[in-house]
Amino acid sequence: MSKVAFRQAATFFADTVDKIGPSQWDESALGVWNVRDLVGHTSNSIGRIAEFGQTRADKADITSAAHHYHVGLSAPDIDELIAAGGKSAGETLGDDPAETVRTLLNATLPILDTIPDGTIISYPSGGIQVEHYLETRVLELTVHTLDILAATGIQLEVPREALSCTLHLLADLAVDSGFGGQLALLATGRGVIEDRFSVLG
Repeated sequence: MSKVAFRQAATFFADTVDKIGPSQWDESALGVWNVRDLVGHTSNSIGRIAEFGQTRADKADITSAAHHYHVGLSAPDIDELIAAGGKSAGETLGDDPAETVRTLLNATLPILDTIPDGTIISYPSGGIQVEHYLETRVLELTVHTLDILAATGIQLEVPREALSCTLHLLADLAVDSGFGGQLALLATGRGVIEDRFSVLG
């Protein structure tokens, strides 16, 4: 399911970026990011499949998609690093960000097809099974594309497998972070929690 979900999520993202108007790129989107920054950050989830998908590791140091987030978000200055990285990624999109994203997608999908199921790839946090890494990229692509839709007013429907994969991983993260009960209540219409929470920590 991970490869199908990734294809859906990445295409959903690219299709959304195609619809961003010329005057919208500098508008506020998420935290310190404008739309360009957010698109740049999100596009990294496509590019990293092309980058890391061609590397191999002897063992899986990261044992699940949820484990990836526990390790990757553990640095004390991670929020600042992510914010700066998004702005840098936005600058690299060039004069035609939509074309840049589409070109990146078209270059990455054939590489995805060459990676056998069960392959352990190598990336900065260590070895990870490709299916688990793809799940993390699906979450990033899906959630941030929803952020883009909210910031721009564009209306597109989230693909089913991409959304299902995202929600399964968010459920795992909610259980791990202690917010599983709250999420279960919210999902079943049992009131609204006064304090906002994030399963990402």
